[in-house]
Amino acid sequence: MDVSQYLEIFIDETAEHIQSLSDNIMALENEPEDHDVINEIFRAAHSLKGMAGTMGFKRMQHLTHDMENVFQEVRNDKIKVNGDIIDVLFQCLDAIEGYLNIIKETSDEGTNDNEGIITALNGILNGDTAPAPKEASAPEPEAEKEALQESGFEKKFLSIPLSEDDREHLKNAEDSGKVLFGFTVYVHKDCLLKAARAFLVFKAVEEFGEILVYYPGVQDIEDEKFELEFSFFAAADEEGTEKFVTAAKAVSEIDEVVCEQLKYETLIEGHSEKEAEEDKQEISGQTAAAAVPAPVPAKEDQTKAAGGTAAKGKPVNKPVANRTVRVDIEKLDALMNQVSELIIAKNSLVSISSSDSGDGTQSQSFRDQIEYLERITTSLHESVMKARMVPIESVVAKFPRMIRDLSRKLDKKMELFMSGEDTELDRTVVDQIGDPLQHLLRNSADHGLESAELRKERGKPESGSITLKAYQEGNNVVIEVGDDGNGIDTDTVKQKAIERGLVTPEQAESLSQKEIIDFLFMPSFSMAKKITDVSGRGVGLDVVKSNIEALGGDVEVKSKLGEGSTFTVRLPLTLAIIQALLVEVHHELFAIALGSIITIEDVSVSDIKYVQAEEVINLRGNVIPLIRLNQILDIEEPEVAPESLTVVIVNKGEKQAGLVVDNLLGQQEIVIKSLGKFISNSKIISGATILGDGEIALILDVNTLM
Repeated sequence: MDVSQYLEIFIDETAEHIQSLSDNIMALENEPEDHDVINEIFRAAHSLKGMAGTMGFKRMQHLTHDMENVFQEVRNDKIKVNGDIIDVLFQCLDAIEGYLNIIKETSDEGTNDNEGIITALNGILNGDTAPAPKEASAPEPEAEKEALQESGFEKKFLSIPLSEDDREHLKNAEDSGKVLFGFTVYVHKDCLLKAARAFLVFKAVEEFGEILVYYPGVQDIEDEKFELEFSFFAAADEEGTEKFVTAAKAVSEIDEVVCEQLKYETLIEGHSEKEAEEDKQEISGQTAAAAVPAPVPAKEDQTKAAGGTAAKGKPVNKPVANRTVRVDIEKLDALMNQVSELIIAKNSLVSISSSDSGDGTQSQSFRDQIEYLERITTSLHESVMKARMVPIESVVAKFPRMIRDLSRKLDKKMELFMSGEDTELDRTVVDQIGDPLQHLLRNSADHGLESAELRKERGKPESGSITLKAYQEGNNVVIEVGDDGNGIDTDTVKQKAIERGLVTPEQAESLSQKEIIDFLFMPSFSMAKKITDVSGRGVGLDVVKSNIEALGGDVEVKSKLGEGSTFTVRLPLTLAIIQALLVEVHHELFAIALGSIITIEDVSVSDIKYVQAEEVINLRGNVIPLIRLNQILDIEEPEVAPESLTVVIVNKGEKQAGLVVDNLLGQQEIVIKSLGKFISNSKIISGATILGDGEIALILDVNTLM
């Protein structure tokens, strides 16, 4: 029986069961006698066992079968749940999730039998209350580096596969007088945003040379299909590895950088010898591993499969992507009805265009049908968007388990309070927001909350509070991550900024709290290994910010020393189609999202006032700063200064600003098109759209402007 056609359904349903188990095991830890929860866990383990068996995943089936046995005894009151049992159960969940990740990559469950966990489960059945087994940790980069030094770094670079094109690039570079270098970079084992760190390293290295070959490929690195290391070859004009190592190690959460100067001839000879040796092994009947070993694994057996490494000559299984969204049937019914209406409208237009009564009635009828078509397409778009929207619950549901584990690991009492989990976001945004939110929560738990002793001194409850709140605000979804911990010591941050030469002591005196806190989002602030000495925050915040901005959002911080901090993340509801106001600035067209606009005003030039040399207007008692778009966008000033200005009043949260434009061209539904990686230096422009007459209008990002 070919079960591959059911693989996507298996992946979806297994992920749901894992989340259900996680939630129920958390509940069981607080209420060990709750038989409803025990029955739910038993049913989920039983379902997983059956599904894994049907799909032929024997190791996963064995593990879930032993989990089911334990809960059978718990149901019969023969075993009492305690902390050690909960720890073992969470180890089981991690192992099942490990199998699932490998199945997504390779359509196979891998070779890890998880014997330690199975032994612990059987120990529980036999009355043994031994603690949960420790996970096999990855070899420390320093230890591996020493091993490499003994065998010679070049062997490391021989493991990087080189295609004919790769070899040609390397040879051409050396022939043109450039020096070749091989790099292997080791990422810290707790790094959450590995791809972002990798690209920061590439950017740092490209200051001195050109990268020619990546391993794994750029797309795999972007998709984080590597463990704790990645490699590449580069070419530079000068000899010397020190500048490369210094630049790459300046990126935070990078443990080690191996850089070796290479000769093309030596490298190719080494590859030829390696390939010849593997061919010889294959001919002699031995199993020859692929030319490339998988990167250093966190769990060695698992990543043998996860890396997609196949025996020589065998095809690597195609990764299985989760491409399904469960949609309420009523949403699909509405979508179908609107498609039917669209076809009717189209047929009407065809009919009108083929007949001409000659009395002028056609044009009016034609306009009526165009308006009707416009209403239907707008309604159709809204229905499609609703079908794409998913609650952020799918992302945040894993966080209570994470906070529980951090509480035990850090020996701090803490609770997570979540609200607004049913707030909906576009699926593409939801898929990418998990890591930044996880990083912010870890910051709150690890660096934000004080020790129990300090909290007691300050008169705070012994257990720290972390909050995650989501809600919709216009065309944005706002997610707030806060804590009642120490807050940010802005004086210490300011001093650190002066030490690093970011500001002079004189400039620092006039900085606002927001400007001081913004230093924490600079890459230079996350270079220090112990950024917690500054303010208890900072590690990785630069990457969190860049990831959120890549989704068209922004992040800001409010903090009070001794009382806590709140990180506010704003994200667009969708990345596809929005209602926008088209405006003109000196013959250039721009679009502003309608959800950001409060009102439009005509303001006399004589009504403009100045506060600290900045232009403001007083609008019904509110002082609102003016932003002259022609200055921001480097567009020529009008030849004749107007007596009155057209000002579009926009908001970002509670803040307001007035955008000065030349003309208003009306409201329009626009499709957002990315400008691509080649035009990514201006964050003020979030994309572009193609108008009905073929003209291009750039879309202004109000959040960044403000």
